[in-house]
Amino acid sequence: MTTAGTNDCTPGPNDALLIVDAQNDFLPGGRLAVPQGDDVVPALNRYSTAFRTRHLPIFASRDWHPANHCSFMEQGGPWPPHCVAETNGAQFASGLDLNEAVIISKATEPKSDAYSAFENTDLDQRLQQVGVKRLFIGGLATDYCVLNSVRDAIRLKYSVVLLEDAIRAVNLQPDDGAKALQEMLDLGCQPATVEAVSLNPPKPPALLTDLYQLAMLKAYHDRGMNQTAVFEFYIRNLPAQRNFLMAAGVEQVLEYLESLQFTPQERDWLKTSGGYSEDFVDSLKDFRFTGDVDAVPEGTIFFGNEPVLRITAPLPQAQLIESRIINILQMQIMAASKAARMVLTAPGKILLDFGLRRAHGAEAGLFVARASYLAGFTGTATVPAEPFYGIPVFGTMAHSYIQAHGDETAAFRDFAHSWPDNTIFLLDTYDTLQAAHTVVMLARDLKKEGISVHGIRLDSGDLAQLSKQVRSILDAGGLKETKIFASGNLDEYSLTQLIAQQAPIDGFGIGTRLAVSEDAPSLECVYKIQEYDGQPRRKRSQGKATWPGKKQVFRTFDAQGKIQEDHLAMEDESLPGEPLLKPCMRQGKRLSPPAPLEQSRTHAARQLDQLPEALRSLESAPPYPVHISQKIRDLADRLDQQPI
Repeated sequence: MTTAGTNDCTPGPNDALLIVDAQNDFLPGGRLAVPQGDDVVPALNRYSTAFRTRHLPIFASRDWHPANHCSFMEQGGPWPPHCVAETNGAQFASGLDLNEAVIISKATEPKSDAYSAFENTDLDQRLQQVGVKRLFIGGLATDYCVLNSVRDAIRLKYSVVLLEDAIRAVNLQPDDGAKALQEMLDLGCQPATVEAVSLNPPKPPALLTDLYQLAMLKAYHDRGMNQTAVFEFYIRNLPAQRNFLMAAGVEQVLEYLESLQFTPQERDWLKTSGGYSEDFVDSLKDFRFTGDVDAVPEGTIFFGNEPVLRITAPLPQAQLIESRIINILQMQIMAASKAARMVLTAPGKILLDFGLRRAHGAEAGLFVARASYLAGFTGTATVPAEPFYGIPVFGTMAHSYIQAHGDETAAFRDFAHSWPDNTIFLLDTYDTLQAAHTVVMLARDLKKEGISVHGIRLDSGDLAQLSKQVRSILDAGGLKETKIFASGNLDEYSLTQLIAQQAPIDGFGIGTRLAVSEDAPSLECVYKIQEYDGQPRRKRSQGKATWPGKKQVFRTFDAQGKIQEDHLAMEDESLPGEPLLKPCMRQGKRLSPPAPLEQSRTHAARQLDQLPEALRSLESAPPYPVHISQKIRDLADRLDQQPI
């Protein structure tokens, strides 16, 4: 029962997401494991994000069996005991994002079986209460719980979009899943994948790497070098213009790792055009990241030589991902650290990212929007940042809009009628002060139509002087509530000057100098091997030597709660202070759902509050103390004495 006359899979009013039984006992290692069942979790998380950012309802069903349930073999049923209420096996997958989801427990009675999320539950009633007419359904297992939930949904007159990339079958018989899929399509389900349902950042190919990574991968393959390696990402030295850096981009690294695989097209290219041997390329067919990730939470303040992220994985996996990890983290760390300086400089002001057009590529523009919001910006002008990340987007008009009209007054009036709830005028196309008087006169007419002038924007000239003159004109004309925004080659240094001059500016649009981190446009990022096959490794290159071994950072605070000093130590050391690196992923699977960006933003604000005054300054401060433990130093000395 697809919606009449449309194949649109974009979630909208009257739509809901139903996640079916994505529970531990149905995942690999569970009591009733669905083959590759854990593959659905990343896809389901993307669907959850799409629905949540649109403020659409999410439901998740779960088997919640009593210990003597009739479906268990001990009671004469077909299945081993599984998903017993309150046990670990009945819990949802640890990395599944169920933020704001309504949980539906099914099969809760000992003598009543239920594959369907609708059977003996109040799901139908709940859906009707919120006006749902179409269900997007994914989960486990295609040939049992998903199939029966779809059957009931269609019987109850719901349209169904079947999420093909987020279902997996038990396949007791080899073709059970295929048969179930065909039945659901015959019933009228509309098949879809996350690309059709949700606006998401494009997924980069596995081949997005440097050639030497693939060259080493083949060499490792030829020698059978597949033991566990430990790599750490850190910034060797802070730029001269930075007293601190802010971690950002860890979430995108985790997304990259959990979906990393070589497509058939990529493998074909490696064989035909890349010149790689067939046996090596064939080995990439099942390539997945199966390692562990430890990282500092996004928004955390850090310093030189401190690991931001640690990868523990089979050597080929840990090696391949180097280029992309640096690519992701450098851009966001640069942007977040630059934005944080502006947040500290202009407390209480509206700060907006205007940098897309000057960013070094589309992805860089999106990363700047995300990282600056994490650091404390109010929002961005980059439109996809809202559906991708839930970041508020803002925009007004350009000079071309005014120039396209016969006169400035007509341009203002037309724009106000088009955007009565977001009436913000750009004043400096011709004569800024005359435009301010025009706004005052026009506002009287607009007020009769119920339209208020919310703000004006200044984009050139002496912003301090102009803002004071415009403020006087607006106030005299009765527009005391109208806000003044400013843009045009701004950064933390110009913000400092404007605030010192007491410019009556309520908010700032920051473009080029944020998007390219103009005063510190690169970071000395490194991703280095620290251990292989249980043995520590140390690079001895002059000026680029590494501290060996698997490490942790311990941070202490003073009596006022400000950060005081850090200690870089071996992971197995126990030092006073807070350990910064936290476990994020084990065996290629997240340990918890993706952290909401708002949560990371709150953490970043707390981190900025904990900065001592010297580090908050735009002036260079004495280096923050990062001590290297004696155990690390002794290990480095021992390795230096070994023959090469």
